[in-house]
Amino acid sequence: MIRQADISSATKIAAVIGYPVAHSLSPALQNAAFREAGFDAVFVALAVRPEALGDAVRGLGAVGALGASVTVPHKEAVIEHCDRVDSLAGRIGAVNCLAFDQSGVVGYNTDAGGFADALREELARDMRGLRPVILGSGGAARAVAMGLEDAGAEPAVVIARTPGRASWAVDVRAWDRAEAESALAGCDLLVDATSIGLSPEGDRRAEFWPLDPLPAAAAVASLVYHREPALLAEASRRGHPAMGGAGMLVHQGARAYRIWTGDDPPREAMWRAMRAARAGAAR
Repeated sequence: MIRQADISSATKIAAVIGYPVAHSLSPALQNAAFREAGFDAVFVALAVRPEALGDAVRGLGAVGALGASVTVPHKEAVIEHCDRVDSLAGRIGAVNCLAFDQSGVVGYNTDAGGFADALREELARDMRGLRPVILGSGGAARAVAMGLEDAGAEPAVVIARTPGRASWAVDVRAWDRAEAESALAGCDLLVDATSIGLSPEGDRRAEFWPLDPLPAAAAVASLVYHREPALLAEASRRGHPAMGGAGMLVHQGARAYRIWTGDDPPREAMWRAMRAARAGAAR
């Protein structure tokens, strides 16, 4: 826990900006990392309405903030408030990490590498030649696709409710059961990058994905980190290696920590904070 006495005029400020944002575990992870490293900084969650995004970014820069994480719904819109973006964020078209320096506001994407890092750590997957299928077409889906491709995977097959939003993908399929069955038959990794699994209500509304065609060795992943969505539960029941979104959150946060501080991130401290936060939420 951060005590008021620990905060001084020398304490750096960092934040996660989103709307809503109260559910975010980024403050728990980053504050644990700062404590473990003895780095004098505090990380807070800021609820920023879309119309106030530019003001928030400029305000953080004006007060000399260490950096900021960016979450839904701002990952794409924040680009216009950056003075420059790195090449990966530019390719993805989404920014989830801001740094503030003499040149202004710099946008990065740590989601892409964070997902690949989690896949290596949790499922020990070699991504060279991997054949992924991704559900969804938003910024998170693009980040996952780019992260996998940069690690050596084949271009992802994307199944989207709005196929026109996935013009960035080589192979886009309609949100259709027959299309899904065809794609999954040749799949090594199925990734749900939609918002469907965020709540039990979403699970109940969702048409259950046809996992029968999925090869026995194929893995299934979700970006949801605060609960186990129905898709992962069903995949595990069928014996597929399964991965939730906790690892991606930790690893993208670790990459952001390195950008902000220039130091190696204390990942184990971040993992301990993740496990404690999830255990607390379950009570």
